Amino acid sequence: MSNEIKVALLAIVALALSYWGFNFIIGKNILKNSNTYYVEYRDIDLMKTSSPVTIGGVQVGFVADIKPLLDRKMVLVTLDLNEDVRIPKNTVAYIKSTGFMGGKAVELRYGTPCSGDDCAQSGDYIQGVSLGMISSMLSQEELNEYLTILEKSIGSIVDSLSVHLLGEEADGPLANSLRSLESTMSNLESASGQLNGILYKSSDNINGTLANLESITSNLDSSNNQITKIIDQTEQFSGQLASVDLAATLQEVETTISELRATLGKADDSFDGISNLVDDLEAGKGTLGLLLQDDGLYRDLTRLSSQTDSLLTDFQDRPYRYMPLKSRRKVLRYDRKDEKQENNN
Repeated sequence: MSNEIKVALLAIVALALSYWGFNFIIGKNILKNSNTYYVEYRDIDLMKTSSPVTIGGVQVGFVADIKPLLDRKMVLVTLDLNEDVRIPKNTVAYIKSTGFMGGKAVELRYGTPCSGDDCAQSGDYIQGVSLGMISSMLSQEELNEYLTILEKSIGSIVDSLSVHLLGEEADGPLANSLRSLESTMSNLESASGQLNGILYKSSDNINGTLANLESITSNLDSSNNQITKIIDQTEQFSGQLASVDLAATLQEVETTISELRATLGKADDSFDGISNLVDDLEAGKGTLGLLLQDDGLYRDLTRLSSQTDSLLTDFQDRPYRYMPLKSRRKVLRYDRKDEKQENNN
């Protein structure tokens, strides 16, 4: 036999031993027949292939394959069991935790062992359920027992705390704080009652205020068009102001101010002339100044005015004296007649 054939046979034997060793490590003996079952789960909680399958704590197989069913949002798990293991059709495959480090296993549970037609055949589907951490570690009876013990322990602790913290003879910072909290809650309850009373009494005023507010809102809503028009007009006015030639307007304003300054200068000159004229009058300069300063002229004018009044009065009373072509004799006759009439009166 040649060396090449020997090397080839040795390689084949090595590959066969490697394949058998790998399957043996994961729990499958390729030299023995096995039964295959399928289970569908909603969630396998990171379970991996080669995870053990147990019945009553004894490994009877392993998880051979895991395949997601994306169209149904399910996971199909293939279980490989020893050929001599027979399970009923109503067997339930529970996924449970084997420790706090995250290991997983499949536990097969059923009531009565099967025999004959009531046994599941290789290739059948069985029911699957995923258990939580606590449910995996404890049975329902053990869990109920622990809960009962925990409830009694917590009850005794609560009773002890109630006596030491809430009892009448309890003394300590926490007990005092609880009493203060109770008093505060009582005051808060009283304040809430008073507030409810105030709100009840003021309900009419509150309703009136809300009605007025609703009326104001309605008025604002109805005036919305007018407000919009005002805003539009303001925008138009702003646009007109923006379009005005401010430089020309400012130039006109400066020209007007210059003319006003010239007018004020002329007015100042005129006032200066008037002031000089008044000073001359007070000094007695000119004809008008002499008239203002001469008291004799004032007395002559007063006497002339009195004589003029007497002349006018005599003219009104005796007009015949001033008629032309009247003789002196007729005038004296009229004078005597007037004196006689005045005496009679």
